[in-house]
Amino acid sequence: MAEFCTLDEAIGRVAALAQPMPVEEVPLTAARGRTLAGPVRAAIPVPPFDRAMMDGFAIRAADTERVPARLAVRAATAAGERAAPWVGPGEAVRILTGAPMPPGADAVARFEWCDEPKPGQVEVLRRVRPGESVQPAGDDAPAGRTLLVAGTRMGPLEEALAKTFGVARVPVHRTPRVGVVVTGSELVTTPGAPLGPGQIYSGNDLLIPGWATAAGGEVVAVEVLPDDAEHIRKEIARLSASCDCVITTGGASAGDFDFIPGVLAALGGRTAVHKVWMRPGSPFLAARIGTCTAFALSGNPAAALIQFESLVRVWFDVALGRPVCPFPATGRLMHDLHLKPVKHTRILRARAMLTDGVLSVDASLSQSSGVLSSLAVSNCLVRIDEPDLPKGTVVPLRWLPGCAP
Repeated sequence: MAEFCTLDEAIGRVAALAQPMPVEEVPLTAARGRTLAGPVRAAIPVPPFDRAMMDGFAIRAADTERVPARLAVRAATAAGERAAPWVGPGEAVRILTGAPMPPGADAVARFEWCDEPKPGQVEVLRRVRPGESVQPAGDDAPAGRTLLVAGTRMGPLEEALAKTFGVARVPVHRTPRVGVVVTGSELVTTPGAPLGPGQIYSGNDLLIPGWATAAGGEVVAVEVLPDDAEHIRKEIARLSASCDCVITTGGASAGDFDFIPGVLAALGGRTAVHKVWMRPGSPFLAARIGTCTAFALSGNPAAALIQFESLVRVWFDVALGRPVCPFPATGRLMHDLHLKPVKHTRILRARAMLTDGVLSVDASLSQSSGVLSSLAVSNCLVRIDEPDLPKGTVVPLRWLPGCAP
C-alpha cells in the first residue's frame, strides 16, 4: 500500500484516477447544473436584424444636417412587427424600442428630440449621427460565434444566453453518480434526538453530499453506518458496483476501529494515495475498485471538507472536463504567520477581502480539525508550505463554493 506522499503528488495521483464522463447531448431545458463537454455556438446572429434601441423616429441621419428638419411620417412599427417599407429622403417611420429598422433609415431620433406639429409630420430639433440608437444585426455576436466553452457549468445565465442565440441542445458530460458512506458508532443522525454516552450528532451526511453536488455530482445514496467492518464492506461493495465515485468519512486512519483501509483492500481496491503530508487531513485514501473511484476522508467534518476541496474536487474536475487548479487565486496575508516547523503542507481556512484594491487574507481563525464553526465564517482556503511567513506574503488561495467575489 502506498504510504505518505506530498500534496502535489496526491493531486496528480487523484487526477490520474479520473476519466472524463461520457458525452451526451441534452435539450437546453434539461441542462441546468450540467457541465459542457464541448463549445456552444450561436445558431443565429443577435440581434437577427438592425433594431431600434429607443422610442422615436427611424430616419436618415443626413436629413438632419440642417435643423429643425421637417419629415413626413410614412408608417409606424413596434417590436415583433415586420419592418416598415423603405425610408427615402425627407421621410421617417415612427418606431418603438426593439422594432426592426426600415431599409434606408440609419438612425433613430428619440421622441424627446422631436416635435410633431401635425399628424403625419415630425420635426427633428437636433442633428442625429448615423447609427444613433440603432443596434446592428449581430452586434451581440454573429452566427457561429462561441458563446460558452467546454467545462462551463450550466446555470440560469448560461441557459438564457444559449436560448437567446437559438441553441436548442447542448453537449454535456454525464453527471458522475456518487455514493456517500459516513461511518461512526457514535453518530446520531436526528438533530434534537437524545444523545447517549459518547454520542454526537452527525454532520458529514449533509456536508459531503452537499459538496459533491456542488462539484457537479449526483448523490444517489447516503448511508450512515456503525463501526462494523462487514457492514461497511457490504455497503461499499454495493455502491462501488453502481457509482462512479464512493466517498467515505471516518475510519480512514490506523486505529482499532479504522476499518476503511482494510475494507478497500478486501474489495480489490488499487490504492493510489494513502496518507498525505497535509494538515488537516493526513489520513486520506484514494483507490480504484473496478471502474469506481473510492475516497476515504477524515471523520472530522472540517478536515473532511478541506480534503474534499483540496483533493476530491480534482477528480470531479477531470471527470467533467474542467482544468485542474486546486488553488487558482492568490491573496496577501494580513498578518504574520508562525506555525510548527513540520513537513506537512497546511491548508488553512481563511477570510479574504478586498482592501484598497488588494485581496487581503485573514487566516487567524481556529484551524482545529475538530472545529467546524470557523469554516462557516470562512470564504476561502489558503495553502501554506512554510512555517513562518511575514505579513504581506502572497499565498495560494481557493474560494469556497459560492464565495468568490
